[in-house]
Amino acid sequence: MKLLFMVAPTVGDEVRAALRSALQELPAGSRAGCEVCAVTPEDSIPDKVREHMHEGIDGVVAVGGDGTVSAVAHALVDTQVPLGIVPAGTGNLVARELGIPLDIHAAVALAAGAHSLRAIDAMLIDGRTYLLNAGVGVNAAVIDRTSRLGKSLFGRTAYVGTAVWKVLQAKPQRLTVTIDGEPRTYDATDVLISNCGTLARVLHPNGPDIRADDGHVDVCIICMKVAIEYPWYYFLRSLFPRHVNRIIHELQARCTVSIRSESPMAVQADGDIIGTTPVTVNLHPKALSVMVPEAR
Repeated sequence: MKLLFMVAPTVGDEVRAALRSALQELPAGSRAGCEVCAVTPEDSIPDKVREHMHEGIDGVVAVGGDGTVSAVAHALVDTQVPLGIVPAGTGNLVARELGIPLDIHAAVALAAGAHSLRAIDAMLIDGRTYLLNAGVGVNAAVIDRTSRLGKSLFGRTAYVGTAVWKVLQAKPQRLTVTIDGEPRTYDATDVLISNCGTLARVLHPNGPDIRADDGHVDVCIICMKVAIEYPWYYFLRSLFPRHVNRIIHELQARCTVSIRSESPMAVQADGDIIGTTPVTVNLHPKALSVMVPEAR
């Protein structure tokens, strides 16, 4: 089995050393089939993956965070080449969603050893592939204002303080959300389009079950007028459902979701700011095969 390990430029020396150690621990036959490609900041990860596709590789393993995983996935969509993941980012939400070990050695052993393949859905936005979520409003503002230094120092907790501050600052914006061709207008503070449920369960614990392979994306629209309304959703939904139902709208899309705003708003996808509204998300069901732990 020939595996290509794509190492993101953001991966630190400690992770690189752990990767080398994990590869050395593999059986000789498996180790011989592993090639490491260190990506530079100037490189396009999808292009680097495609350069190696003609070599007959059996899988490409993304070593990095969720942005790196999505970039590698972009080159593998609609191919027969599966994606492996060695989580080395801040959130590692794709790995968490699919049950992939967060330990470097265990993740390498999984990719190079026994594993199952799981076909998952993908989102296409402006010609790029994303796996987790996309959105505007509070969720995009939090990502836009959380610095890379803060994430490196404090990990996922770096988002918490920013999130609280942005919720307190949030003001409704007139948004037109078109789901599978049907437009609806909201005065909303947040729109989150979720393909995976890990982040959605944190932000919206009372929301629906969200899976990466269910053939649709879930759209959560929060129409909060004042910051105090958030506790109504998080803590008092079972006691005051009518009030909460005026704050949040949960919908599903099987093809496309488009968001338009009266003035440009930042758009995030898989934890990176990718532009401003308007934005259209196209769902691509079962587009990608991922190496996951074997079912017990």
